[in-house]
Amino acid sequence: MLFPQPTDLTIDEPLEPVDAACPECGNEAVFKYRLVDYRGWLRVTKCRACLNVLDRVRIEPPAQGGA
Repeated sequence: MLFPQPTDLTIDEPLEPVDAACPECGNEAVFKYRLVDYRGWLRVTKCRACLNVLDRVRIEPPAQGGA
């Protein structure tokens, strides 16, 4: 299984501060962290004040099986 079902009731993902201001609202509460959507995991850089997404990169799962 690529992404097993979590056993914890909450998932705490560490937020990595980014030295940048949001281009939409000017706030400096910009962080980089992982999140999951219906297609899988992403690494996003996002403003925590207005929720503007500055960058998003899909995290590719490792290859399964022998090739």
